[in-house]
Amino acid sequence: MRSRACGLRAAARLEVDRVYGYAADQGRPLTAATAAAHVIARDQSGLARGTGSLSAAGDGVFEVRRLFVRPDSRGNGIGDLLLLELLAQAEELQAPAVVAEMGLLQPHAAALFVRNGFTRIRPFGLYHDHTESLCFSRAL
Repeated sequence: MRSRACGLRAAARLEVDRVYGYAADQGRPLTAATAAAHVIARDQSGLARGTGSLSAAGDGVFEVRRLFVRPDSRGNGIGDLLLLELLAQAEELQAPAVVAEMGLLQPHAAALFVRNGFTRIRPFGLYHDHTESLCFSRAL
């Protein structure tokens, strides 16, 4: 499972870098050691179709990181399912809220979070001075 998770996280990072044309990931490094929770969506054959993680953002709040669905699996609700599972895990961790950050060139990602009850907030934490960051929060 670990190698599949690493492969999907790497694919997410590469896709974002391709969209922006540079190494766009401004967050803390995401590893198995820094993730508070990690989920993988698999199809019936066991093939990993998507992934997402939670990492600590401070004050008990968790940040959704590297929510990613393989391009050939998009449009099937996998992103929603991954996000709902991450929210459930954050609730189990007794988080008061969950936050997320993405760039201006990712409107599909922003729509996913809004569709799942997140509201737009000012850039937080490491993204505070990033004018191209879109940040969202959902109270639990």
